Amino acid sequence: MLSKDGIKARYIFTLCCFLASGSQMVTGLAASICGVLGCIELSTALLGYSPLQELLEMLHDKRSSKQY
Repeated sequence: MLSKDGIKARYIFTLCCFLASGSQMVTGLAASICGVLGCIELSTALLGYSPLQELLEMLHDKRSSKQY
């Protein structure tokens, strides 16, 4: 689960991606990538869940259990 600050950061990143591609600051392939990244970040912000964050937590738990 994401913290409230993490969710706010994802909303800001989503807004930046959509504004960059919508205002034609970036065009072509870069605009497509901005649109895709914006959609991904919007979905993670709305759900409050990030698969990447969960993966990092799982790796951290495995490392901490192997240290002793």
